Amino acid sequence: MSYLPTVTAVVPSYNHGQYIQQRIESILNQTYKNIELIVIDDGSQDHSDEVINSMLAQHKFRYIRNKKNTGTPFAAWENVLSLATGSYIWVCESDDFAEPHFLETAVSALETNKAAVIFYCNSWIVDSSGERVGHTSTYFHDVWKETRWDTDFCADGFQELLDFQLRGQTVPNMSSTLIRAQAFRTAYRPFLKKLKLTGDWLFVGDLLYHGRVVFCTKALSNFRRHEQTSRVRVKSARSQAEFILTKYLLFRKGGCPVREFADLMKTDVIRFLYEPAGLGDVLKQLLQISWSNSFRCVALLAVSVLMNRQYLGKFQERYKHSKSIVNESHSLDNDD
Repeated sequence: MSYLPTVTAVVPSYNHGQYIQQRIESILNQTYKNIELIVIDDGSQDHSDEVINSMLAQHKFRYIRNKKNTGTPFAAWENVLSLATGSYIWVCESDDFAEPHFLETAVSALETNKAAVIFYCNSWIVDSSGERVGHTSTYFHDVWKETRWDTDFCADGFQELLDFQLRGQTVPNMSSTLIRAQAFRTAYRPFLKKLKLTGDWLFVGDLLYHGRVVFCTKALSNFRRHEQTSRVRVKSARSQAEFILTKYLLFRKGGCPVREFADLMKTDVIRFLYEPAGLGDVLKQLLQISWSNSFRCVALLAVSVLMNRQYLGKFQERYKHSKSIVNESHSLDNDD
């Protein structure tokens, strides 16, 4: 590649002092060298600041430290809008790390496919010590029940939104993505800062509206799974609320017929029956995130259910089933 466009690598970091050096080193050690590195520490209470400053003394990059934690991993993404000068943006989660050829492969794919706005690839799943414990191919096989991710592809983004992203996050982790900067700025919305869990899912969905998507089967990223990840920390009611609103917003983005909303939301209704959080807890979280979107979502669901009355009978059956499981569990506890 004769022309090397600049890649802005943004590292949003919070309390990942034990991982941040490996994260930064994996960026600096890329075979692709035209990188603008920006590290944003979100008020960490551990030794992250010490580690980052130590690396800053040895390497040239921009370091921003927030005095107070923003409460969401997506706040740092807003900084990208004003700070990034690159043609591409790489959101590097601070506890993950990349294989040396990640950027070289990703930039080449997007330079070859000019209509594509996002590249993503498979990742190794690693534990807290960096040992490989899995692979994201299992995510596509076990969760999605799909084989399409067994081969490389370049697909229409809007069709990808309608066929897959509406139902769930197709990108296993943001560290495995490279995004065209112009599309990043167009797709970003401040609403993401209200989310703790599903902001990346909503963002990718909005991004797909603006161009094609490239997937590579190579595992060029390492995704850390441990007790401190945001997905582990988010509680049941909050998790359900974010899932519901994200699906609603992507459904509206896709311009889908009202009738189809009930079918899209049926898995969330079933999940609600078995989750520990009550209806009141979920509604409270919905209103805290966005009362206007929550109202529109509930209204849309009500209309869609009326257009699909068969779901009411199915819901009653699942409700009785879930209650019987709870009662059996209580009986066993009393017997003990």
